[in-house]
Amino acid sequence: MVGIFQVYYFLGIRGAGAKDMPLTAPGPFLALLGLIPVAISVLIRWIVLPRVPTAEAGLVFFVIGIAMAEASCFIGLFLFPAYKEVFFAFSVLGIVQFIPFFARRYFTEDRES
Repeated sequence: MVGIFQVYYFLGIRGAGAKDMPLTAPGPFLALLGLIPVAISVLIRWIVLPRVPTAEAGLVFFVIGIAMAEASCFIGLFLFPAYKEVFFAFSVLGIVQFIPFFARRYFTEDRES
């Protein structure tokens, strides 16, 4: 979780040329394309992960979901710098949803058997 803050700080705020980047805003509908990775992340977390039967398979989807949420931050930093704060916020929310409260079910079932 700390990594996304470091990336945003060093590449977005303090990064080389961050002050010189043009802040021309693309159309708002074009900028919505940057939220597609977060939407995929949400689908993975709330639809796919509850249906995964084993912890090993769940870990794969867990990592993919977090990577998709982080991708939104990178899209904001490099493709849509005018909206980088918005993409960063959605990226953080996308990562926070993966706090592994759901992981308990994988390990309590094994102990009962």
